[in-house]
Amino acid sequence: MKRKLKSVLSFVVGTAALVSMSFGFKGQTVNAAGNESIYQEVIEFEDAKKYEQNGNNYIDSSRFSGYSGSGYLYLASGWGEVDFTVPQDGEYKITIVTNADSYKENWLYLDDNGVGTLYTSGNNWDTYTVTSYLSAGTHKFGVSTSWGYTALDYVMVEPVSGSTGSGSSDSSNQGGNNSDNQGTQTNGMYVSGGKLYAADGREFIMRGVNVAHAWYPDQTYTSINAIADLGANCVRVVLANGQKWTRTSYSEVQDIISWCKARGLICILEMHDATGSDSTSDLNNAVNYWIEIKEMLNANKDYVIVNIANEWYGSWNSSAWASGNKSAIQALRNAGIDNVLMVDCAGWGQYPNSIKEYGKEVYNADSHGNTMFSIHMYEYAGGDATTVKTNIDNSLATGVPLVIGEFGGQHTNGDVDEYTIMSYCQCKGTGYLGWSWKGNNSDLGYLDVANSWDGSSLSAWGNTLFYDTYGIKNTARMAY
Repeated sequence: MKRKLKSVLSFVVGTAALVSMSFGFKGQTVNAAGNESIYQEVIEFEDAKKYEQNGNNYIDSSRFSGYSGSGYLYLASGWGEVDFTVPQDGEYKITIVTNADSYKENWLYLDDNGVGTLYTSGNNWDTYTVTSYLSAGTHKFGVSTSWGYTALDYVMVEPVSGSTGSGSSDSSNQGGNNSDNQGTQTNGMYVSGGKLYAADGREFIMRGVNVAHAWYPDQTYTSINAIADLGANCVRVVLANGQKWTRTSYSEVQDIISWCKARGLICILEMHDATGSDSTSDLNNAVNYWIEIKEMLNANKDYVIVNIANEWYGSWNSSAWASGNKSAIQALRNAGIDNVLMVDCAGWGQYPNSIKEYGKEVYNADSHGNTMFSIHMYEYAGGDATTVKTNIDNSLATGVPLVIGEFGGQHTNGDVDEYTIMSYCQCKGTGYLGWSWKGNNSDLGYLDVANSWDGSSLSAWGNTLFYDTYGIKNTARMAY
């Protein structure tokens, strides 16, 4: 039978990624920064041997390879769990590692309280992390089946940075990078191991909305506060350099950053004038805009990500897209800009094959190793579930962080599978930002998230974006 679970509010982060089997063992104390001791416990499901005895579940080692320990629990139906003991009150990360022969969804519980859905992508050992405040003592953590037929390898428990007074930190996240360049630690946000991290070393997964500042500057303050009130953790803000639209002034950018920081929002600044252009001159104009405000950008690198040029390179041509962006990244780094950089894929942001084919090459052009990619998922890049999943998987396979920088529920030439975008992003630990808060042209009015600038009324698309099971309200966690 399934565990009867109470529903409680507990933040869950999906980080479905290929696991490196390197960790401390049960009850082990490991060294963190400053050589201080921290608690870390790893419990193998095959050692715990706690699962429903219904004849369908068993300890196995033959179905999947690459597991840790001597095997895993194959949970077909019912429940399976482990016990662990934390030494003191505090906030802890509880990470479970699972596999399956195809995509599966099951339920997670902590001390008989439901703490979210476990997503297993299939044919990989995926990690999935729950963060929860725990009192000192023994607790149980487990899986209750929905789809079932999932292999449970082990659970790792460790404190969240600074939450238990133990001097612990997520320093293991900072030690390496699956890509060739290692993210440079500059007291700001950074990239490491295919993930994006806040300046304090905690993984950050974007859940936010685009804000059309360049066209509605008088509504930006209201929009940012309304988006924050609804539970988002970031905004992507449209700026202009004067080439197509009125130039966004230094003081305007300063205000935008200040408003975001006041509400704890990560601020992705994007230059919109090069949208759809194949011209390197247009791209260089965007680069020069950022260089002119580099002191402000660097002073706020713990909150600001620079999206170099919105949807630059409209043609579906990977090599030319790569060449231009490599030069842009090198110019920004040579000028002394330290922020994380974001690069939209080719084809007006809808040709993710450019990332698949040349993404690693573009990333390696960054001497800081702090570049990430963005796909804009509309009718071409996000029209159906298969397309969505393939594009996300192919991009993540480069070992570089990804965000769905724009998406909606429909677009000019077809439907968009917004539900799969949100659910699969949650499964893969990938960020997303809906387009856009308000102000779209009448023929694209269905893309307005809000009916009013203050957010007192949301559109159908806005209600989906914020309140769907995998929407912003249910999955966002603040960076700091």
